[in-house]
Amino acid sequence: MDTIPNGNAEQKFQELLAKLTTTPEWTEKQQLELEMARDISVEMLRLAEEMRDGSVDLETVLILLKYAKVLDFVMTTLASRRDIKPQTLRVIFKLAGLKVDEAYPG
Repeated sequence: MDTIPNGNAEQKFQELLAKLTTTPEWTEKQQLELEMARDISVEMLRLAEEMRDGSVDLETVLILLKYAKVLDFVMTTLASRRDIKPQTLRVIFKLAGLKVDEAYPG
């Protein structure tokens, strides 16, 4: 067994380490998806504050649940670096009663 470090192996290790530690670049589409997710979270916060102030009704709870499901879908997909098809996202937003950014493709 060779106990002397191999320069080629060290270089491969450094390349692997660099690949693992670099932050991936977001595409313009992913940035729009992230921004729409942020808008959903702001709206969820607004609804939660209304509920905290005492005006809790079933409709508000169901709206908050719909928003949470959409937010979970978008963030989970982005975190796993999978692509969201624009038509799929538009349908999900429409079902939840959310507005899709006009700049979003599709």
